[in-house]
Amino acid sequence: MFKVNGNHSFFNPSRKQIDQTTQGKTSVYSQQVEGMNQLLDKKHIGISDRSRDSVIDNVNKVERGERSEVNAHQREALNFGRDAFQSARNGNYKQASVEAFGSGLNAAGSLFKSTYTETPHEKQGNSPW
Repeated sequence: MFKVNGNHSFFNPSRKQIDQTTQGKTSVYSQQVEGMNQLLDKKHIGISDRSRDSVIDNVNKVERGERSEVNAHQREALNFGRDAFQSARNGNYKQASVEAFGSGLNAAGSLFKSTYTETPHEKQGNSPW
């Protein structure tokens, strides 16, 4: 998705925490998070503590097979949407627009991935059919 630069020095401590969580992970979701997180850090775009914690939780649970990538994207769409409203309420319209865009991107990712990504139960051999 995005080229990750191994030499990137993070400006935002929350984004650095997310980056540390994605290191060594192999899921498509964690790789997407890693690239997007680095891109946003380079542009000095922050992230709320709630969203940081949610992203870290999603990366870990997707990697362990406890959460589907589809559900992780759904959760991010919700959290970034909440953050967008909060940022707009506080008058930080640049941050709000990035969060709203991220919410929409995650919603679209959820819909797209739902057409081809197996759930954790399906990966264990439990077919819905």
